[in-house]
Amino acid sequence: MDNSQSRYEALHPLVEEILEKLSEKIGVNSLFFALNDSSSNFIVKAINQDQELIEEGSTHVFNHVLCKLVIDENAGKIQINELLTSPLTVDHPVTKALGNGSFLGVAIKNADNEKIGTLCAFDDRPYDFSASDLALIEHYADIISKSISVETYVIKDALTDVYNERYMNRLISSVTIHPAFLMVLNLDNFHAVNAKFGYRVGNRVLQVLADRLKYVPIPNHVVGRKDGNEFIILAPLDEREFEQTGAMYADYIMAAIEAPIADIGFEPIHLTASSGVSLLTGDYTNRQTQVYAAEALMQQVKLDGKNGMLFVNQQREFEQHPFASVLEEELTHALERGQFELYYQRILDMKRGVTVAVEALLRWNHPVLGFVSPTDFIPIAERMGVFGDIGRFTIRQAIADRERFEAEFDLPVSVAVNLSASQFQSNQLLEELLSFSKQANFKQDRVVLEIREEVLQTGRKKAIERLQLLRSAGYRLTVDHFGSHYASLNSLLHLPVQAVKLDPIFTRRLAQNQLEQSMIRSVYALTEALGVSLVIQEVETLSQYKQVEMLGERLYVQGHYLHHPQPLDKLITDFAKKMQPLDV
Repeated sequence: MDNSQSRYEALHPLVEEILEKLSEKIGVNSLFFALNDSSSNFIVKAINQDQELIEEGSTHVFNHVLCKLVIDENAGKIQINELLTSPLTVDHPVTKALGNGSFLGVAIKNADNEKIGTLCAFDDRPYDFSASDLALIEHYADIISKSISVETYVIKDALTDVYNERYMNRLISSVTIHPAFLMVLNLDNFHAVNAKFGYRVGNRVLQVLADRLKYVPIPNHVVGRKDGNEFIILAPLDEREFEQTGAMYADYIMAAIEAPIADIGFEPIHLTASSGVSLLTGDYTNRQTQVYAAEALMQQVKLDGKNGMLFVNQQREFEQHPFASVLEEELTHALERGQFELYYQRILDMKRGVTVAVEALLRWNHPVLGFVSPTDFIPIAERMGVFGDIGRFTIRQAIADRERFEAEFDLPVSVAVNLSASQFQSNQLLEELLSFSKQANFKQDRVVLEIREEVLQTGRKKAIERLQLLRSAGYRLTVDHFGSHYASLNSLLHLPVQAVKLDPIFTRRLAQNQLEQSMIRSVYALTEALGVSLVIQEVETLSQYKQVEMLGERLYVQGHYLHHPQPLDKLITDFAKKMQPLDV
């Protein structure tokens, strides 16, 4: 399969789900999703009923397929109930091969609004497509198109089509049980290529190298590009094989870099690279140190004369959090000593400017250490096995505080609570949440549970079952940090969630970066099509707020520019009286 055919591989689960839903509604033999260009038509996914009219994974001459009619049509859609009666298809190669039949197709578009594929229904017999059939396929084609736009901005580097830096960072952070080989490489003297051949050739060189790196013989590896001429390669690897197999992986990568690049400039281009290699383990405390080790080794190669690689010394003791031992000791007693409290931050309806909910944020106020950041103590609490009790405290307190809010103002008040991966996967906590929902003071849709996107990466079926149980019990559900792992994009079609919160990394660059603006517009369009609310979080500046304001009316915002988190009593003191029923 060539690069154009594999480009949207991450969308395959979403497309499968869509084809299955269409097969329940439209009674034709075949439904399929195809990608095409001026020469070929590639069948990405297909569902056949009685006979295999459309072969999944097959490639056809573009001029000989019905999909070309869809692409050529200005409106991007074609409906033909009988191929033999339509002037478009009576002499078409497909009709001559199969006889009379039926076809309904709608164009799929990319982020630049170019028609790149089709979503189609097809049969070798006439079929009376209804207006609702066309509307249904148009609806799902729109979802696929918007998903492709989101994918372009969320996970792909626009120039090279490998993963971008932020998505690689998310993949690196998600390494848990199984260790991974990590190489960071920087092309040596790449500025000389740009100076000699021009930036257009330089960009093409980066594309060629990225494509080579994608196809080096390393099992299950992924490739990402940082800004400029730096690449990252990540691959699962047994820790015991790091020295031998890791060296082999590194050799494959360097060979791909050093092979001459011909047919781009006016002479072959020869490149070398400086690289550092590290082993990622599931130890979250040392993760940043493990990543930094690869980057530092790469820089050391640069200083030593370039064109080489260095491997991390596995015997080296990694640095630990400077207060790890102190935090471990103090965490043991923090809950019983009443040192944890909840702060609340408002979530506002952008159009109406009113508060629709508050998010509960856990704070550890230590009498000596002061406020300890959750990013410091939560991983340690998880490792020590004490976060279960802390998490239960958070949920119970938030539910009690919500009741007090409502009693104070005699208005419906909703509170959002974050669930960690371990909490969401805990059978004990699930039972407690279901038990809470049966209490007399529990109000339907007034407690929002926020689950981070990466939780949906593993055990998707079980995760969906848990979400359905919680939704049936009366909780509202939000996918947090949407766009950080892409897993939820493939699941949003059938996840019982009412909202998504955009990963704040997009908000931080919003005012300066046109790509971030385009990405958020794409996510907004997708959530609109799916009937899911979108929350833009960590809005910290006026410029960010104004950029969000321009994106659309049915948006929700949260961040320090709008409201700093406050403890319960302070929040009650100046809480706005214009509360509205929760709709995020």
